[in-house]
Amino acid sequence: MVSVPGPDSTVNRPAKRALAALAAAALLCTSACGVGGGEEKKKEGLAAGDYTVAAADDVRNSVVVNGNVGPIRSMSVTTALQSPVLRVAVGTGDRVSVDQFLLELDSSAAERQLEQQQAQQASAQADAVAAAQDAQAQLDAARDQINRGVHPAIAQAQAAVNQAQAAYDAAVAGEAPVKMDASANQIKRLLGQLGSGGGAPDPAPQPPAPAPAPAPAPEAQPAPAQLPQVDPAQEEAARQANIAQASAALQQAQAQLDAAYTQAAQERDALKRQADSAWRKADLAGTSEGDGSLEYQVQSATVTAPMAGLVTSVDVKEGDVPQGKLVTIADDSRLIIHTKVRESDIPNIANGNRVTFTSTATGDKEFQGRVSWISPVGSSDEVPVQGGGKKSDGAVMFPVDIEVTGDKAGLLLGGSARAEIITDEAPDALSVPLDAVFDDGGKKKVLVLAAGEGENRGTVEERVVDTGAENDVDVAVTGGELKPGEIVINWPDQYRDKVGEAVSITDPNFKPEDVAAARSGADKGGTSENKAR
Repeated sequence: MVSVPGPDSTVNRPAKRALAALAAAALLCTSACGVGGGEEKKKEGLAAGDYTVAAADDVRNSVVVNGNVGPIRSMSVTTALQSPVLRVAVGTGDRVSVDQFLLELDSSAAERQLEQQQAQQASAQADAVAAAQDAQAQLDAARDQINRGVHPAIAQAQAAVNQAQAAYDAAVAGEAPVKMDASANQIKRLLGQLGSGGGAPDPAPQPPAPAPAPAPAPEAQPAPAQLPQVDPAQEEAARQANIAQASAALQQAQAQLDAAYTQAAQERDALKRQADSAWRKADLAGTSEGDGSLEYQVQSATVTAPMAGLVTSVDVKEGDVPQGKLVTIADDSRLIIHTKVRESDIPNIANGNRVTFTSTATGDKEFQGRVSWISPVGSSDEVPVQGGGKKSDGAVMFPVDIEVTGDKAGLLLGGSARAEIITDEAPDALSVPLDAVFDDGGKKKVLVLAAGEGENRGTVEERVVDTGAENDVDVAVTGGELKPGEIVINWPDQYRDKVGEAVSITDPNFKPEDVAAARSGADKGGTSENKAR
């Protein structure tokens, strides 16, 4: 939009509107009161400020806020180690990389405690391993005795089986029976001791052999005719009885041998459980390292950067015993402007709104950004009062974050910024004064002065228009009959009754080349803005 002010004017559009209003008031006053006795009348025509050349322009509405530049995130490095600081390797403003050395604390006390703890753990592990080895040796010995058949209970039970087998074989052959009284009793006694948990019994002591009795005097042998006659049936019955007795004794001995094997296996299994438990304790003693607090203290004595960024504060110096925070690092790979917006402007702002801003440190250089976060919770700003304390000023403000996009060169962390949040815009649309648009039967229209090329006189005509983004000063014409380069009348109410009539431009500074440039699109003009403050 090309608005034509007075000679050599450099005011912005809101100022132009004020000048136009003043000019109109002056003209009305001159017409009503007269100049030089009131005999001369105001010349009819469009004076400076009464017209605008429609041209392609950016019309936008915005909210202007103040804020401060900050990092995308900030991290404070802390420690729980209560020991003096030995060395500090960075200062405020230094740029650091990930894992870069920052400072060192005295860890000698923690190291001594850790050495004592490790020595105690080593001793406990050695004792546990020795106990496990003893249990394993007992288990191996029991297994070896069972495998070789020399286990005391098994050996004696096997001897009893052998004796019973010999007695049975003799009975079957019709020989004299073998005595087994002592062996059977010994096996029973041995099994009883094993069942009660005792070890292998010692061999039963044998009573001393009795002194031999004096040989009796030989008796006279009876004559064969005097020997009693043996009944064959009785003899066979006696032999069968001997066989049955020997068989029963053999079965009992074999059962006692099976019991001896079972008892030995139970003893072996008990020893295995003891050995397994001992080895588990030894393994646990070898891996036990306490609660890890001493190791953590020793490791945390050397402090490194958790992320790359800029050191914004160093809170300790050499010799200090830290009370928590050591260093603060800001990640300035992305920058955020933290600001607050009035409650009345919040409905017009949305995430993603384009933002332009300047900073005090960079002067007039314009940066770009976008709204990245709008707080759903507002608060009243507090101001100090006389006598101490604070009170609310009544204005509810909502925190808003603006992420910087594009160039960041020259922006300082903590620096102040003045940002314009663009809530609505129509780039490259025809821009006309908001007051130039009027409603006529539900249609939006403007009045134009249809003049020939290079002429300052034309006919007042109507143009139907479609409008888009607007602010308190201008409105974007997005469609309709208005063409670039047409001369729009700023105050249509004064000329609606003159449609079809010829009107001249009386502004001595009117430049027909401005009209030609707007028609050709060569002059885009400035940006029409309304900034809510």
